[in-house]
Amino acid sequence: MGGDTRHFVTLVKDLAASGRYSVTHINTSRGREHSRLFRNIWAAVSILSQTVFNLSRCDIVSYHASDRGMFLFGPFIVGLGKAFRKPTLLRVFGGSFGDFYLGRNRLTKLLIRKLILSADVVLLQTRRLKSQLANQGLARLVWFSTYIDPAKLRPKEVNGRGIERGCSRFVFLGHLWKAKGLETILEAASKLPGNCSIDIFGPPDEYTPADIARRGCGRVRYGGFLTHHEVDQKLWDYDCVVLPTHHPGEGYPGVIAEAFAHELPVITTNWLAIPEIVDAGCGILIEPGDTQAFIAALAALHFDRNLWLLLKRGARLQARQFDHELWAGKFDEVCEQLVGRL
Repeated sequence: MGGDTRHFVTLVKDLAASGRYSVTHINTSRGREHSRLFRNIWAAVSILSQTVFNLSRCDIVSYHASDRGMFLFGPFIVGLGKAFRKPTLLRVFGGSFGDFYLGRNRLTKLLIRKLILSADVVLLQTRRLKSQLANQGLARLVWFSTYIDPAKLRPKEVNGRGIERGCSRFVFLGHLWKAKGLETILEAASKLPGNCSIDIFGPPDEYTPADIARRGCGRVRYGGFLTHHEVDQKLWDYDCVVLPTHHPGEGYPGVIAEAFAHELPVITTNWLAIPEIVDAGCGILIEPGDTQAFIAALAALHFDRNLWLLLKRGARLQARQFDHELWAGKFDEVCEQLVGRL
């Protein structure tokens, strides 16, 4: 389900498909037992051993991780790169790295600058994050957006379906966390306009299927967990994606890029960097935790078909900025610069 995982896999496939790169992939995932101390120690030793073994044979080492992973392994990757005289490229997923940095004391900031922001290049997912870290450390900071391998053309069997019906089928995809806005959705369940419904897909973390069934009033329903392929297919069945998030690590949510690729507008929040990719031409922004505003946004799309169609067209145009080929080309350009070919 994780968007970061999907982004990384897409990039590796693009690099391999280009025929210009030989990619050695070291899996840094700690699996489902990531909370176990010995599992973490074993994973750390294994990852660093594989890195050392491969460094002498590579031109560039790049490390892709969330905030936590970057703080744990980033300094080792940068240090090993310097020791082996290899360019290092760090890519930070999400949008909270800058908030963490700015909230630290002077000593911690110094350590982050010396141990992480001393890499050759740091790829940052949002413009907000790049602005927060401007002039910090020695690294070249590069805006490197969320991206996806766009969905195939709308299947023939669903072409035109739902246009006459209008906007009534809404969908949420992601982790079932309070911070992702599940409370807002469930509080709105008894007040959904017209014949609207909201289907929820994702791993049942903080909410169980029974919780959703009990509070969903038959109109907010849990649909289970979807694979990436199933997400591509399932989204064609809906009219709008909802994401009333206030998650502190939010960058450019992958589900928003997926929505646009499926010509779906989004109802989401005026939160962190989300307004960088969602505006009045492709979605509706509400304040986090504002259930009444969420209901009003649903009603606006449900009862105003022209508005819904306008935002669908805007979503289709907005999808272009998330095309994987565009960002694979950007990654290629950065790598060429690091090895001095540009």
